[in-house]
Amino acid sequence: MFEDLIRELKQLEQPARIAVDMQLDDEGYFDRACPNDECGAAFKVRFDDWREKVPDDAAYCPICGVSAAPTEWNTPDQLEQIKSVAMRHVHGQLNQAMSRSARRQRPQQFGFINMSWSYKPGRQPVLVTAQASELMTQKSTCERCGCRYESVGAAFFCPACGHNSAISTFVGTVETVRATLAHLDEIRRVLSDGAGRDAAEDSARHICENALVKLVAAFQRFAEAHYDALSAPQKPAARRNVFQNLAESGLLWHDAVGWRYEDLLCDSDIAKLQTYFQQRHLLAHQDGIVDEVYLERSDDRAYEVGQRLVVRPEAVSELAGLVELLSQAMTSRLRDA
Repeated sequence: MFEDLIRELKQLEQPARIAVDMQLDDEGYFDRACPNDECGAAFKVRFDDWREKVPDDAAYCPICGVSAAPTEWNTPDQLEQIKSVAMRHVHGQLNQAMSRSARRQRPQQFGFINMSWSYKPGRQPVLVTAQASELMTQKSTCERCGCRYESVGAAFFCPACGHNSAISTFVGTVETVRATLAHLDEIRRVLSDGAGRDAAEDSARHICENALVKLVAAFQRFAEAHYDALSAPQKPAARRNVFQNLAESGLLWHDAVGWRYEDLLCDSDIAKLQTYFQQRHLLAHQDGIVDEVYLERSDDRAYEVGQRLVVRPEAVSELAGLVELLSQAMTSRLRDA
């Protein structure tokens, strides 16, 4: 007695293209989210660039560089919207099929049809309001393909072509960090109005910590890009993440081009950079909890083992100045070589 209904339902097995209207911001940017669970970064791409410049086989996360099919970059809100549109389409098709079949059959009692949808969101970023987020947003344009995109904090890879734009992005990262610090009191006030004073202070602390981590990461990518571009025949191979380690990467530069970081900055600046780079390691791998390795490598006597780092805006500002000074000295030496 289900033959007609089954015949109608089989027609639904054919692929169907369903239009879903996605919301854009006032400048035409399209919300995206990294599908890599270890990243989960939220960012935006100009919608016309996403449509015209992103190839059919892969898009790239501007933060971690992972590649995935262009269909895999929807935000949780967009997934809910897609689910809602798809459910309406399926329900409509089922209703039509069952209605057509019912007209040919005597009344029958059918069971219920249940459908479930799920998704696995990535790691949650620091929660900020839209107004605060605008102050922290960094706009980028790929120097290779011209794709326009933006993120809260540093972005290194073009979403459309995957080009590592670390050299040009480095300057933007430093500027964005400085702008964020300059507006930190305003950000704290905006957050306090929306989430309360304690939450605002906690978010401001995370913003400073994230800014320190991003500055070190930006310098790391900057140094990697310059080192990879070297054509020196005696250039040693660089292990992964070596440019997070000033002493080890300094030896690489010496073997490749004849100078170390110590030849570019004074001893006191190098010592400060060493401390900040070790603080990045603690924040990234120890949740900011001081251990013996940190005290040994940084010579920072302001803490004891078991205490937690306190990252103040003044320290982040100093780090921004130091990595900028070092990057300028490196660029000058490499240009004159």
